[in-house]
Amino acid sequence: MNRLVVCAALAASVLAAVAANQGSAAAPKDGDGKAKRIDPAKFAAAVYRHTGGRIVRPGTKTGRIVCVDCRASGDKAMLAEAAGSFERVSKVRVEVAEGRFAWPKPVVVGNASLFVVDDAALPSLVSAPEDRWAMVNVAPLRKGRGENGAFFAARVGKELTRGFALLAGAQDSSFRGTLVGCMTGAEQLDVYEDNRLPVDVTKRFANYVRGYGIKPAEEVTYRKACQEGWAPAPTNDVQKAIWDKVHTMPTEPIKIAPEAKKVKD
Repeated sequence: MNRLVVCAALAASVLAAVAANQGSAAAPKDGDGKAKRIDPAKFAAAVYRHTGGRIVRPGTKTGRIVCVDCRASGDKAMLAEAAGSFERVSKVRVEVAEGRFAWPKPVVVGNASLFVVDDAALPSLVSAPEDRWAMVNVAPLRKGRGENGAFFAARVGKELTRGFALLAGAQDSSFRGTLVGCMTGAEQLDVYEDNRLPVDVTKRFANYVRGYGIKPAEEVTYRKACQEGWAPAPTNDVQKAIWDKVHTMPTEPIKIAPEAKKVKD
């Protein structure tokens, strides 16, 4: 009985010590007792000093999707914002231009076009990848709560995201409740807080748009570009330091380890 009591006491003390060590390791503290936290700005600066930032590999980010504004009036900044957001996500060059929409055979601009119209006689969203175009119609978005300017603007932004995504190959997502899921009414757009797309959808864009003749941007660090021998001239002190270090000739002969002898059977 005494042995059981002693063993139980030892086990409790060991568990307490382990828990204390785990707690101290999980939340290291400074001298004043406050938990240490990584400063995002300092971390980003450290990464930049090591990598020199990211640059686009030559021969990529070629071709373009053009967002063609066919409305008589409307918020131009909203189109530019949606186009810029999709460009950042897809790494595809996206431009905004004014033009006309001729249903059902519009003239495509660029490698593929997303036409934005305001016509109550047309559907709200059409995707025709075989003809290299998609269409977003803002007129149906004014129904119900869409009569309110704030709701209408939010709906337009989300529908533009859906249009770009469908044009670039997104039909659905493995995640439930996303913008590329089944939509049977404009009011369903009001459920979503923002225009973000799920990661499994954004990963499809690069391969899909190659069918249009588009090459998405391939980004590498400036350090890697220097090592591969195609980096442009440095534009700041950080990149110059990386450039000089990579291109400095060795002061001592490079030693190559002898090839290990093969063992014969």
